[in-house]
Amino acid sequence: MVNACKLNESEKIGARALANRLVLPALTNERAALSTELPIGPARQLIAASTPVVWESAADRNDELLERSKFGDSVPSLAQEFQISRTAVHAGLMEARVRRLLTVNVDYIDSSEFRRPSAESAICGPAPVIDKEAFDGKTPTGLPAYLGEMYTVPLLTREQEQYYFRRMNYRKFQFTELRDQLDKEKPAARIVARMETLLEDIAQVKNLLIRSNLRLVVSIAKKYIKSSAAFFELVSDGNISLMRAVEKFDYFRGNKFSTYASWAILKNFARSVPAEHQRLDRFRTGQDEAFASSSEQKSSFFIDEHMNRTQRAVIRELLQELDGREQKVIACRFGLDEGAEPETLQQVGNRLGVTKERVRQIEVRTLEKLRRIAERRSFEIPGF
Repeated sequence: MVNACKLNESEKIGARALANRLVLPALTNERAALSTELPIGPARQLIAASTPVVWESAADRNDELLERSKFGDSVPSLAQEFQISRTAVHAGLMEARVRRLLTVNVDYIDSSEFRRPSAESAICGPAPVIDKEAFDGKTPTGLPAYLGEMYTVPLLTREQEQYYFRRMNYRKFQFTELRDQLDKEKPAARIVARMETLLEDIAQVKNLLIRSNLRLVVSIAKKYIKSSAAFFELVSDGNISLMRAVEKFDYFRGNKFSTYASWAILKNFARSVPAEHQRLDRFRTGQDEAFASSSEQKSSFFIDEHMNRTQRAVIRELLQELDGREQKVIACRFGLDEGAEPETLQQVGNRLGVTKERVRQIEVRTLEKLRRIAERRSFEIPGF
């Protein structure tokens, strides 16, 4: 039955509403407010509020200082807007930076070579050259543009995989060592800056490893299931499995990463596909052929489903940039969790134990943060 494959309507509305808000021009700032207390829908708009922002804690204010600083606001402008001294701005920025560094989860595959004096030059030297002439970059027919882009990234050889996994884990080791040495009360700016540089290098290497193996997810999903409606959902689930595999892969054993990643993806599909079939069986009526007889209806359905699943996949990736509380506020306000309905400011506040005004502040700040991330990383949300 065609309707059995559809996303929950509230999930669709929530994803579309959030996508709408992210692609709107930058109409909001930290003094923006929602026009009503009702749950968010696609037609809702932001209006400016004259009430000043009241921070519940210095940590919240410092987090906002850090976000604004990352996107180019100068210390003098921040001091003027937040009505604090420049010294307080510098202190707030340092506090927020250190707090974030202390909460980052950095697990790594340890190795004795990390402790050798020559480890930096031996592990982080020039990367193996990618042979672009041997890479044809041919995209299979029938794939949407956002999936076709992954075929523009060359596959890595075994030697290249070893280099990048080695480097990523070594950077994680260095980060952990520096974090253990960091004085929480009087952190040295040099150490904090070095830790942030290490995190950036870790993220770049991780993204390269993921992007160069995304086509593996598509190839496995195409063989594993024939339903077009479930294919894009499988690709999304497979991408998550791939990200986890990058974190857990033990490069020291000398195996090819694609072997380990294929096992991880197939293991996930073995759980999710039977569960999907079981869910669909509950809705079968014996009249499936009648629904499938209309090519126009079927085509419209798959286009709509493809668009919605693509939107949700992009939004899910964007949300990974947020901290836990920001993710929770956005998910609750837009009803992004499976089977969830959008909640009011008061409902979210009761859930998190804060006032509805604080929820509003977090939401406005987070939407602006997501918009800036989307612009910086050139995210495109299909259909907008």
